Amino acid sequence: MNSKIAKLLKNQWYFGTSSWKYPGWQGLIYHHPYSSDKNFQESCLKEYSNYYSCVGVDHTYYSWPTSKGFSKYFEQTTDSFQFVLKATEKVTVFKYPTLPRYGKEAGKLNDSFLEPNIFQEKFLAPLENYKSRIGPIMFEFSQFQPGTFQRGSEFVEKLDHFLEKVSSNRDFKFAVEIRNANWLHPSYFECLVRHGVGHVFNSWSRMPLIREQFEKALPFKLPFYVARLLLNPGTQYQQAVEAFSPYDELHQELTEVRLSVVDLLKESLVRNIRAYILVNNRFEGCAPKTIEGIFRMLGSQVQ
Repeated sequence: MNSKIAKLLKNQWYFGTSSWKYPGWQGLIYHHPYSSDKNFQESCLKEYSNYYSCVGVDHTYYSWPTSKGFSKYFEQTTDSFQFVLKATEKVTVFKYPTLPRYGKEAGKLNDSFLEPNIFQEKFLAPLENYKSRIGPIMFEFSQFQPGTFQRGSEFVEKLDHFLEKVSSNRDFKFAVEIRNANWLHPSYFECLVRHGVGHVFNSWSRMPLIREQFEKALPFKLPFYVARLLLNPGTQYQQAVEAFSPYDELHQELTEVRLSVVDLLKESLVRNIRAYILVNNRFEGCAPKTIEGIFRMLGSQVQ
């Protein structure tokens, strides 16, 4: 790795994975002996942080964060290490799916959907003392089915109201991930720019390639870039889990998506903004090896 890329990885580009507690990474990321699976789960973040500058935290999608829980994470990592959190579904789900884990709420409309006061009180307040360690907080919106909103502009109107309240807290950074491909309109990006909020460029089963998303976003001055390499478009999540577990080797190399990430990083240099790249095991089979591949591409293109 050349010295320029090393410097950028320290000051402007943040690389990490979606979650980190994977025993299949033994020999790749994890080399220390762990006395038990419990010991591994509780303490492997320290070793992880020797390799990457950030990590995606998915469990905050399912429950509110607690100050006590995150204090354990911060104790294992340096002050420069960043946590990129998914906002809880309590504010991003319009209607709860009919799944057992939702209990009595299954199938019901969510009264807390895009409610800024609840989000500020239950999500941001517990993290207030650690704000310097928090990277972009991502609002992931699952694909809205027909009948939820008559048109994308209705969603943007509600999002605009929510972000106006939430983004007034300048101690935190926010980004939005949508999964309705036809909603990537100028009005959506204008809304984000107006509130100083980023867009999450996501490689996912039913979204256009990251390059296409990036081209739509180029005319707009986003405050930073976030990319999540989740799935190869056209692939279902469970299909990837069954094919790739235990995530210790690559099963495919998605060169076009990797190249689009390199272009996104190069554009971040032109604009002098930060970029956060998060890679999921379900993308190519082994997130650490995907990141290695992107680093090799950067080495040949960034001098």
